[in-house]
Amino acid sequence: MERILELFFLPPLAIGRLGGGDTPLESFRWAADMDAHDVHRTTIEPAVTLTVGADGTPLPYLPSAIRFRDGDTLRPVAPFFELWVRVLSTRDGAPQEHEEPLTLDVLHRLGVSLSSLRYRITMGNKKAQRRTGEPSCGFLSRVDVAGDDHLERPLLATSPHNPGEIPLVHPDRPIPLGRFQVVRPIRESLLGVDLSVVRVRYTPGRGEVYGPPDAIVGVAKSLQEGRVLPPKVLQGRQHEIVPPRNRILNPDTAWSRYILNQPGQTDPQPCDSYDGAATGHDRSWGVIDDTCDGTIEAELVVDGQRLRAMARVFAAPPDYSPDRRPFLSLADDLADRDLPPAVVDEASLETTEAEITDLFQRIFEVATQINLDLERMRAVGGSGGVNYPGLPQVDYRSMTRDDVPYVDLVPTLLTSSAEAAQSVGVEHDQLPYTTVARVAHAPMTDVDTLLDFLRTRREHVQRLVRPPFGRLRQFAETPGPVPNPEFRDPRVVRDSLQDMRMPPYMRDSDENPLSLTWRQYDLLMKLLQHLGDGPAPQGDAAGRDRPANSRLARQVADVVARLRGGARPA
Repeated sequence: MERILELFFLPPLAIGRLGGGDTPLESFRWAADMDAHDVHRTTIEPAVTLTVGADGTPLPYLPSAIRFRDGDTLRPVAPFFELWVRVLSTRDGAPQEHEEPLTLDVLHRLGVSLSSLRYRITMGNKKAQRRTGEPSCGFLSRVDVAGDDHLERPLLATSPHNPGEIPLVHPDRPIPLGRFQVVRPIRESLLGVDLSVVRVRYTPGRGEVYGPPDAIVGVAKSLQEGRVLPPKVLQGRQHEIVPPRNRILNPDTAWSRYILNQPGQTDPQPCDSYDGAATGHDRSWGVIDDTCDGTIEAELVVDGQRLRAMARVFAAPPDYSPDRRPFLSLADDLADRDLPPAVVDEASLETTEAEITDLFQRIFEVATQINLDLERMRAVGGSGGVNYPGLPQVDYRSMTRDDVPYVDLVPTLLTSSAEAAQSVGVEHDQLPYTTVARVAHAPMTDVDTLLDFLRTRREHVQRLVRPPFGRLRQFAETPGPVPNPEFRDPRVVRDSLQDMRMPPYMRDSDENPLSLTWRQYDLLMKLLQHLGDGPAPQGDAAGRDRPANSRLARQVADVVARLRGGARPA
């Protein structure tokens, strides 16, 4: 006897990436470069890839190389979603629960077929709607597919028709947001892949931009990146805004009249991230793109019981550097929210050291692709220079000799004086901060070097790493002007100012200085304490208490492990 308790997707969330190619990107996994000169670098290696025919038939293969392009077009990243079930069965008179993929055999065992399954995918883009406040400036597509229908279905998005509002995307000129296909299960296993598992696939759009008929020629801002000139009267280079074939949007909507920072508006951050900002009068050019997000739903009726599953999917721009891992990712956010509090003791020390080493390796990988000089200029260029005693500088003295004791590495490269830049007697390093960041972080990709640094420079690291924002229960009802050294408060002005604390000059989604997650910061501080004079305080610094054996925590831990070191599905 058995009963289905739950129907769910794995993964429950995935990120697709736009691409103009007809063939999706092959699967690959992150690996360590074994070259003696690049042992601290991450590389990619091919993984088993699943192709899907026009009739939905799957076929796995192992590519010999990863091809990111077909000619001049990038290949899209098209994620798969598997359906799984949680089953309650009775064996030897005792009830037992287990999870397994939904396969043809499991469907037969349940007395149902593929035709008993129904899918619905809903994808939309509401960025213009969020700025204008009018739903008619958003656009979405919704498609229903039977479980035995294996043809690829296009997702054609349009805007809703609301009274008093003009739709941005007309039904006879829809915007394609990708394709959806139900994979045909077959009773076969190849290269370790069970092809009888019930799967669906979402393939993102081509990465196109769309605009009204007058979105022809635009003028780029003429200023150096990071600088702002309020009148915006100088012209930069001219360029084509939207190709003629995509000038299909309605020109009379609120999106074509939008201007940032107007009375009555709630402008999302960053407020100038739309075409038309920072030029002329900041009026929108009425341009949108085919990035989007949405849900995939499945429904199955078994013995009169209606089971539902839902997964979330995103269509994002192509990966700028697929062989470089971010130090702060969606996996880290999930771990911060759902994993149990970190514990650092002798039993967990090896695991903790490995996790912190992985964090610093990812920090180095990010540092190798950032122009720190430019980011510093952007961050501190508009500051009034007001500082708080004991904290780093917040103006052009930031990360210079004037920022002691936070600066203690190669101080001759970090000077607030203009003399070095203007000197003709010696060659001047044009990107001294970028150079210093790489010099500082490269040695810490080695576990022994890193642990020695953390042990001998413990107080410096504690001082140098920016604390995260606190949780609501930590905040005082009325905060004062003095920052809390253990966490930041968004109501405290100093806590929202950029300085050189790590990670330096990077911003989060709310335009505040970026920090590690609470869990990353807490784990690092506990390891520093353990490497010092006394045992690390255990439990979560914010008083959080989550069960270590919860199903959600186990799932998140599995997702985090796969995102950090496993295969990335194509």
